[in-house]
Amino acid sequence: MGIEVGVEFPEIEQIKTAFKNLSPSLSARYMGSALRKTIEPSKSLLKSLTPRGPTGNLQRAIALDVRRYSAGPNSKNPAKSPGAAVALLGYKKAPRGRRGADDSDNTKKGSHAGFLEFGTKIRKTTGYIASSFRRSGPVRVKVFKSSGRVSASPKPPKGFVKTVAKGETVDLGKFPIGGSTGQPPIKTAFQRSLPRMRSTLPLEMAKALNAALRDKFGPFGKGKK
Repeated sequence: MGIEVGVEFPEIEQIKTAFKNLSPSLSARYMGSALRKTIEPSKSLLKSLTPRGPTGNLQRAIALDVRRYSAGPNSKNPAKSPGAAVALLGYKKAPRGRRGADDSDNTKKGSHAGFLEFGTKIRKTTGYIASSFRRSGPVRVKVFKSSGRVSASPKPPKGFVKTVAKGETVDLGKFPIGGSTGQPPIKTAFQRSLPRMRSTLPLEMAKALNAALRDKFGPFGKGKK
């Protein structure tokens, strides 16, 4: 599940126009630097708003990624046109179809972030066992014939397994938005960071533009050959 939040900054339109007069490589490089400096403080805020579970994997999955588009054909999305840069802050997860290969990397286990951000409906399994992991190791289930009781291993925090007697289904309940705090981390971090970003981004973009012009023309205004 993707989580996307976007905002327009009309106060930097003139600076963005000036960047278009530079080569795509210079524009993307320096705009990306300005975006990183502007959004970096929000990474710490997102971490403070993310509950630390038994494994800590969700906090470890927090990452700031700045993507620079310096070449290639124009995209239908202007944000991905040559000379543009995009900053993404959120939780990393293994690419679809490659989860097994990335299972040992605890910085790419943020696939359950959507539960925390949006909550869930009441959920039930179709069988008598529920597990939040697939490749952390074999799940061993033991059924006691005398009582019908079911036990499973490994125990938390290595594994999250909930079982009931055979023939029954596991009631997983309803996960609330934001968990116990009631605050969806990404939405809350974005709302709290927005005033600071509005004041910081124009300054960082102006500094980046000056640096890009020095890179292009040199300290004495002479263009590079």
